[in-house]
Amino acid sequence: MADVTIRPAGSRATKTASSDSFTGTVLQDSMATPQAPSRTSATLVTFTPGARTNWHTHKTRQVLVATQGTGMVQVKDKPPRILRAGDVAEVPPGLVHWHGAVAGHLFAHISFVETDGPDNTTWMEPVDEAHYRSVAVPPEA
Repeated sequence: MADVTIRPAGSRATKTASSDSFTGTVLQDSMATPQAPSRTSATLVTFTPGARTNWHTHKTRQVLVATQGTGMVQVKDKPPRILRAGDVAEVPPGLVHWHGAVAGHLFAHISFVETDGPDNTTWMEPVDEAHYRSVAVPPEA
């Protein structure tokens, strides 16, 4: 008979995200990996102030659950959207976007993605500093 699996917080290794796909210091804590028949992975991602993903797409839907601080998500050619703890962003498959911390703020979210093979994410160019500074203005309290 199946049972509940509990992974204590201290048992999960935290890694620094690759500079090939992220700008700034970003920490990743794998919370759940796909176990057949499920294809869902969950990762706690913590962005230091100014840190962000590169532009990217996913083959499947991504759900971001903001857990701490103030961040943003931006779709290519659209204005950025602010994310605060408790907010949920659903990113449809194939949508070019990036997400990360608002300037001067720490930000964390849990990313849920259904994997569709090893290359579920297509990483693109970094969000350049000039673009980031033009959109990453801290929101009014």
